Amino acid sequence: MATATVTETRPAPQVVRPPVKKPTTKLLIILGTIAVWVLCWFVFRGQLTLPLGSKTNTDVHQSLNDFNAWVGSGRSTSGIFTYFFNPISDAVGWFVNGLIELFARTSDGKRLPDIGWLGMLALLTWIAYAVGNSKVALLTVLGFAFIALQGLWVDAMLTLALTLAAVLIALLFAIPLGIWAGVSDRFNKFITPVLDFMQTMPSFVYLAPLALFFGIGPAAAVVVTFIYAAPPTIRVTSHGIRQIPQTTREAVDSLGVTGRQRLTTVLLPMAKKTIVLGINQTMMAALSMVTITALISAPGLGQVVFRALTALQVGVAFNAGLAIVVMAIVIDRVTTAASQRAEIGARAKKPTIKFLRPGLIVGGGILAVVAIYLSRSFLWAAQVNKDWSFGGAIKEAADAASDFAKDNFYFLTKATRDFITNNILNPFQSMLTDTPWIVVALVIVVLALIIGNVRAAIVTAISLGLILYVGLWFDSMATLAATLVATVLVMIISVILGTWMGRNRRADVLVR
Repeated sequence: MATATVTETRPAPQVVRPPVKKPTTKLLIILGTIAVWVLCWFVFRGQLTLPLGSKTNTDVHQSLNDFNAWVGSGRSTSGIFTYFFNPISDAVGWFVNGLIELFARTSDGKRLPDIGWLGMLALLTWIAYAVGNSKVALLTVLGFAFIALQGLWVDAMLTLALTLAAVLIALLFAIPLGIWAGVSDRFNKFITPVLDFMQTMPSFVYLAPLALFFGIGPAAAVVVTFIYAAPPTIRVTSHGIRQIPQTTREAVDSLGVTGRQRLTTVLLPMAKKTIVLGINQTMMAALSMVTITALISAPGLGQVVFRALTALQVGVAFNAGLAIVVMAIVIDRVTTAASQRAEIGARAKKPTIKFLRPGLIVGGGILAVVAIYLSRSFLWAAQVNKDWSFGGAIKEAADAASDFAKDNFYFLTKATRDFITNNILNPFQSMLTDTPWIVVALVIVVLALIIGNVRAAIVTAISLGLILYVGLWFDSMATLAATLVATVLVMIISVILGTWMGRNRRADVLVR
């Protein structure tokens, strides 16, 4: 009996081709808008550009000058200064001057600070270990000892006093506001645009108006720094509370706790690590701003850098800048370690480890007290010996390196500068400054609408209107051109380095 063989025919496999992406409508509108802009630039170049002469004063400028004169004459007579600005300035000045006398020097300079260099070094090291770990404590003692041997101890302590004063005042307001924003949707919506405005405002812009109301010097520097440095803690505290899962909140609510109990027993402990990271960001922002406030006569390392740059003293500026970097690294590592402290403590289950750390903290505290006593009793422990300083060698090395670079690499830096200036910056700046202002304004508003949304377009239009009102359209467009070009270049370099770091562990360690 023959058996029939059935042959199964299978359909030929179909090749699945990826769909061809077509340009989206938004992209076409953006390209069309830019094309119209370029065409208008070619046709109407140099017309309706609104340049402002260097000696020209608009009505706004004259009004501001009149307001400045009123402030100068009313500082001692006007009630708003007598009962508001002056008391705030006096209170902040009293606080920061107390820290300066404690850490750095007296206001009259006739006697040494209450805590000399040895006591401060021991105290800072003990604090680093107490809130962090042994590694950051070692980094602290090495970092601040290095600053002392640079011959910049007093200036560094002045910077530290200003930074600490600004951070403490900022945290006094920022943490409660951050908690409020974390538990209240209404307040969070209210304060978010305020924080956006505070963080997008360039740091230099803070100086003039606040110095107008609070004067110049340490108190004004602390007020400026406090306003600049507070937003990170507010944002991060709110985020830390809001990121706690809803299931955790519901489980706690099922136990019948009150809102205050839920906040103090669950929300804040769970957000503790995040809040400390916010404090880290506030301290770094404060340190950067304290350096800039040298422009309003704030003492410290920033003043050294400012004077050196004014006199073109590269070595002096590099030596002081290096001290700022070292201080920033120490503060960053200590606060970062503090954010990890609770998690590390939770993993330490051995009794020996559990009791070893408190014992070391107590012992370190005793040593710090002894060091403070020595710094108050002996001159060698109160004031850094100038013979120990190697800051002069750093200055000479920096000057030699600068001269070597100018002699041997000027052709490379000049070629890079000329290429970016002539081929990227100048053409783009010409498009912004030489195109009629109404065209540029419409282009920017349309791009804000397409890339963002209606709210972004409205804010952009209002901002451009304010620029027109103050009469600084031409200069603002030149600034915008430089900012956008720098942003693009930074993004290119950052993406390249970030990709390299993500694919290579050694590169990650090296770049960090």
